[in-house]
Amino acid sequence: MHRVSVDTGGTFTDTVLLADGVVHTVKTPTTDDLITGIMTGIERACDDAAVSPADIERFTHGSTVAVNALIEGEGATTALITTRGFRDVLEIGRGFRRSELLYDPCGTYEPPLIPRRRRYEVTERMGVDGEVATPLALSEVDDVVERLPDDVEAVAVCFLHAHKNGAHERQVAERIAELAPDLEVSISVAVSPEIREYRRTATTAVDAYLKPKVASYISQLEAECEAAGMSAALDIMKSDGGSARSVIAKERPVTQTVSGPVGGVKTAQYLGEQTGLQNLITFDMGGTSCDTAIVVDGEPVETAYRDLRGMTINGPFVNIETVGAGGGSIAWIDEVGSLQLGPQSAGSVPGPVCYGRGGEQPTVTDADLVLGLLNPENFAGGEFDLDAAAAETAIRERVAEPLDLSLEEAAVGIKTVIDANMAGAVRTVSVEEGFDPREFGLVGYGGAGPMHACDVALELGIETVVFPDNPGLTSAMGCLLSDIKHDYVRSVLTTVDVADHDALNAVVDDLQRDGTADLDAEEVPADSRSVAISMDLRYLGQAHNLNVALDGDRVDDATLADIVERFERRHEDRYGFVDERNPVEIVNVRVTTIGHTAIPERQPAAAPDAPVDAAKRGTREVVLDEETTAEVPFYDGNAVGPGHELSGPAVVELDNSTVWLPPEFDATVDAYRNIVARRN
Repeated sequence: MHRVSVDTGGTFTDTVLLADGVVHTVKTPTTDDLITGIMTGIERACDDAAVSPADIERFTHGSTVAVNALIEGEGATTALITTRGFRDVLEIGRGFRRSELLYDPCGTYEPPLIPRRRRYEVTERMGVDGEVATPLALSEVDDVVERLPDDVEAVAVCFLHAHKNGAHERQVAERIAELAPDLEVSISVAVSPEIREYRRTATTAVDAYLKPKVASYISQLEAECEAAGMSAALDIMKSDGGSARSVIAKERPVTQTVSGPVGGVKTAQYLGEQTGLQNLITFDMGGTSCDTAIVVDGEPVETAYRDLRGMTINGPFVNIETVGAGGGSIAWIDEVGSLQLGPQSAGSVPGPVCYGRGGEQPTVTDADLVLGLLNPENFAGGEFDLDAAAAETAIRERVAEPLDLSLEEAAVGIKTVIDANMAGAVRTVSVEEGFDPREFGLVGYGGAGPMHACDVALELGIETVVFPDNPGLTSAMGCLLSDIKHDYVRSVLTTVDVADHDALNAVVDDLQRDGTADLDAEEVPADSRSVAISMDLRYLGQAHNLNVALDGDRVDDATLADIVERFERRHEDRYGFVDERNPVEIVNVRVTTIGHTAIPERQPAAAPDAPVDAAKRGTREVVLDEETTAEVPFYDGNAVGPGHELSGPAVVELDNSTVWLPPEFDATVDAYRNIVARRN
């Protein structure tokens, strides 16, 4: 089976083609027209593998279109229709203070995604039990549609207690389809049918806001693929680490807000099986940002919701923390004379100063070059040379001289600050979630990740760092391995001691029917499907839930007793106690349907005949800190193979990334060409 995957980042577009069991990789600059860059990468990969685009059977794409449209405010002009009296839910939010200061008269906040003038109320009311308290006034719906501004492209509909009974929302959707068929409509009962009014409203609003742009983008990509002769099924990566066929992805754009980075987490799971490391922290540093997540016992840690653009939206999401720290992050001096890095990035155009494409502001990549970590004559597999003199000039004029530092001190300072910023992101997904990073391995990947991973590991006390084969294309590789996956949820709110087993099983059956219908629409073979059932549990009176898997596919006394026992163990691990006074409450029932992707068994690579010294290209002077330099060997990464051992300090130059081993680390190359570094 020939498969291709493409991960579009802010700086580079990564393409991986699996053809006849051989992996072919291509890294190209991200273009303003994203689809042109994607098709260029696919064409180059096909040429390299000597296959035709028509031979490709599956195409999986990790995209930043949804999150960029949300963050940059480039989605559709959207209106909201809600229950009378609840027009301002989107603006009030959860009522939390958004500033850490006690008194902050100058605080700035993100404006609501939908301004008040485009938020409309209609008369209707569902009771908390799902019974109709006030019938829907359809005449008011007609009036709202009539009054919508001409530039409105999408409408979000979210009514009170619709998660218990979505009849009124469906009626509104049908009415809009009759009166204004060109409008995109998102209803909360289809997008996020669970409790908590604000999060449900925000999630539905985001879905409507993104739908026109995401649907248009996917349709354009499908058209370009068809023009190139590709008839492969197109899958889009989702925030939960799975993917969805384009027919489903167009209708659920809110599920794609963390589409790109989750591919790398999938690869980390795969690496864990290869290396025997089941507890891993992912460290994906690209040109624009750094994404980090955590894998425990071989499974990514998920979160039920996530804050984006000042709103809290429902997931599930792989719990990824993102900071504006990449190879293109710009170094600048703030108003009090402190060195800062990012979040502004030079991207790929104009890029770092050393690229010679018109960049004028020094970046992390420029600092790495000045420190001697990068080879100016063999960057990105030798595709272009780096201008070391220009990088030195930019750092000297914009950082060193203003801070009265030497050139080397300024470059070391840039690297130290960016490493500290990224270590902070790792602490967010580990320490703040109750995990000790010292008990985990770190997986360093992305174009710039292998350059900085070991130094971040030193900051955190991590002993083992793994660099995957082809680390610059790890996220794209993860897209290639992803399963089709869909999540369905229903709020039930019942304590375990009085739970109606038949009612809970009926909910499970309803959700499974939804999942089966989606997999049918995606033409997933019956023998490739599986179902997982879980519940969000809490002690009665608590505000937050823990998700626990149900052992089996039916609810009965035994499965409920088992899930309560495991909930209490997790609660004690997370919060340090078990509440023996209050009963356990089932908040949500969740069903996940999976269409499994066959993962080809990777054969171990042959051990090279020559010793590791044969891979040495030479030595160069590397600045280790403000006072120390060393003559460091640098190796041809293509000639380094299974069984080779490397002693730090050393540099391994790969086609799509560069691995830096500081003096505190030594490394071995395993049977799959992964470089495994350990504190010496």
